[in-house]
Amino acid sequence: MIIAATTIALPATLKAADLRLVEYHQRNLAYIIVPRHTQKMQVLVYCHDWYGLTDAAILEAARIAEEGYLVFLPDMFNGKAPGSEKEAQSLLEKLRLPEGKQELLANIKSAHKFIERLEEASTAPLSVHGCGFGAEAAAYIAQSGTIALHS
Repeated sequence: MIIAATTIALPATLKAADLRLVEYHQRNLAYIIVPRHTQKMQVLVYCHDWYGLTDAAILEAARIAEEGYLVFLPDMFNGKAPGSEKEAQSLLEKLRLPEGKQELLANIKSAHKFIERLEEASTAPLSVHGCGFGAEAAAYIAQSGTIALHS
């Protein structure tokens, strides 16, 4: 379900894109950044760093979208926003536990199902990338083999 749709003003070096705030996995929120293209786009799931869904994460996702990707920026912290490095570290430690890893995979599977319904998304396998902790999460997702990924 789309919660809000807006056009974000990006720096002059980037084109304008549609930014959608959506609800998916167990009422989690995610951002989808859709460049203005007429053709279907390869989807890239961008895993945020340990600070969560911040403006910096959205801007980085928008930079990736500028390359022609539809970018899905999921909330890997299930609605929790760390207010400090200590809180962020605590959230990361939970995600690194076996049950946290299973929740991460369930989150990404839900994202994949959501993405499949997007009219702008190509049917090609997903790409998964991240920054900082997000790179660790993306590597785990890729190694798990739970969804079809672009090689």
